[in-house]
Amino acid sequence: MTSLKKAKGKARRAAKAKAKEDEAVTNQPLGAQASQRNDAPMSGTTTTARCNHGLVPSHYHPQSHVASNNLQTCKWFLQAFVNEFDGTAGDFLAAYHATKEKCAVVWNDPSMMEFVVSFLLACGAGKVMEGNIKIASKYAALACYFEQYIQVELLNTRPFPNWPKIRELYAANSHTTVSFLKRRIPCSCLDEKYKEVKSIPKIGLCCSPECPLPCGKTELSATMCCSRCRAANYCSRECQVAAWQGHRGECGFYAELKAKFKENKENS
Repeated sequence: MTSLKKAKGKARRAAKAKAKEDEAVTNQPLGAQASQRNDAPMSGTTTTARCNHGLVPSHYHPQSHVASNNLQTCKWFLQAFVNEFDGTAGDFLAAYHATKEKCAVVWNDPSMMEFVVSFLLACGAGKVMEGNIKIASKYAALACYFEQYIQVELLNTRPFPNWPKIRELYAANSHTTVSFLKRRIPCSCLDEKYKEVKSIPKIGLCCSPECPLPCGKTELSATMCCSRCRAANYCSRECQVAAWQGHRGECGFYAELKAKFKENKENS
């Protein structure tokens, strides 16, 4: 009969082996297509060299309690979304509609979605430390979108996503990206980088299709938002007026959502 001491030793070795296996799963690129792309989360970098930036490659994520056997599911979901997102030139809603049924097990699970957000934040922080701000901005925008999806669809804590913020992150400069990531990771890995970039003006986007500025980019401090719906930003009064015919229907839709959300909260 196996002694109690030997049994405990065997259990410890098995636990260590499982932890290594989970770490390997966490640090693999997201699927076969991701392994060929430098912009795929965790491609060309890992979060385990020095700091995981809040992502723990063990049996459970400390905040979301995602079991290790669900890590692959979360990564499969993220890869599917990113493939659709890239294929539609960065259309968040198109990627959502293309994946909402086949990936429903993740979309409908707050814990899994929280892990996906944590995963993207860790990857984004890693890319910042590598000096790849463009890809870090993409990860930050995706994390922001999923973060707000949780708030709108799963927790009902806001009426609709803050689309200007999400789009600004996707087109962000180093200050916007580093600031967003720094506030959301528990470590101090981006503190020095933030000191380097905090003097750079943050970038805002004008929603007018006729905006004369290159790509509609301007300093965030110079933008103004639609006071009715607060779902669109503009660089000037002229751009807001020029875009009104196209924005009118969307403005009414978001204003109605906001009013219903406020009413429901007051009556609950």
